[in-house]
Amino acid sequence: MRFLVFWATLCIAFHINAQSSDYVSPNKYRFKYKSQKFKGTRLDITAQLRAIKNQPKFAGIPEEIQIQLNNLFKKAKEQPIPKVYKKNAIRFLDALYSYEEFVEIYDNALYQVVKKLKRDMRRIDFKFEREFTQAKVLLSRTQKEEPDQIQKIDTLKKEVYNNQMKLLSHRWMKDKFDKYKSYEIIENPDSLILEFKKKEAVNVFRMFEENQINKIERYLEDQIIDFYYKKSVPELDIKDLELDYLDKI
Repeated sequence: MRFLVFWATLCIAFHINAQSSDYVSPNKYRFKYKSQKFKGTRLDITAQLRAIKNQPKFAGIPEEIQIQLNNLFKKAKEQPIPKVYKKNAIRFLDALYSYEEFVEIYDNALYQVVKKLKRDMRRIDFKFEREFTQAKVLLSRTQKEEPDQIQKIDTLKKEVYNNQMKLLSHRWMKDKFDKYKSYEIIENPDSLILEFKKKEAVNVFRMFEENQINKIERYLEDQIIDFYYKKSVPELDIKDLELDYLDKI
């Protein structure tokens, strides 16, 4: 009989102890997000969230997106009710990891655009040089054969100048892109790629949120050409132009 009483007491004690090991104090928070477990006081978990937020992979988030993330983080950390805190924390983590997915898509799309433009450079370079020389030949012929056609000559001069600037700008851009050898240019960008990435991040993020991922590469291609063209203009000098494929005129 004593043995049975002892055994019953032991079982009850074990059961109580097992329950206490799963018990979470009202001042404690506990939840799981994907493979990560969060458990502790509100300050403990907030510190975990902050550490995740400050990881290097989340560096460089555009200001507009950073403001949204900061607001979600603030809303979570200031919530004293565990159930609501958990809901707000998960919203913050959803937004943060959604941005991580976006960065991967954005970087890959930009790299594909850089590779494509590099492939196209030689063909486009020849095309632009031919257009410039053809415009120059036409101007020279008109000046000789129709010297009194002032308006026509002025128009042709503008065409020569525009084609010349287009070729120079392209050569400036080609020189930059020739130095982009690998994915390293995306992970450790030069000043131009870095500025472009920051400039377009918000626009591309909107496309990502609107599930227009298939349009991102085309958009980036158009934008990066315009971006590099505008960057090149202040540095161009028509005296620097040399013909690479056609006989000099």
